[in-house]
Amino acid sequence: MGISIAASAMLYLLTGVGLALFVVAVAALIALVRSGQLDDLDTPPARMLADDLPPAPRPLPPAQKHP
Repeated sequence: MGISIAASAMLYLLTGVGLALFVVAVAALIALVRSGQLDDLDTPPARMLADDLPPAPRPLPPAQKHP
């Protein structure tokens, strides 16, 4: 009872495909790190949730004289 030739050929094929996918994933990760995509993952979502600055105070109307 051993592994048939077809099963061993499939094992070699899937091993090669798995290694190729691994190399592509590592290359994609290196490209993302070099381009700065993974620099800061916390600040942009927190910035979106922060309140905006309060509006500037409106100037007071000129004082009116009472009769």
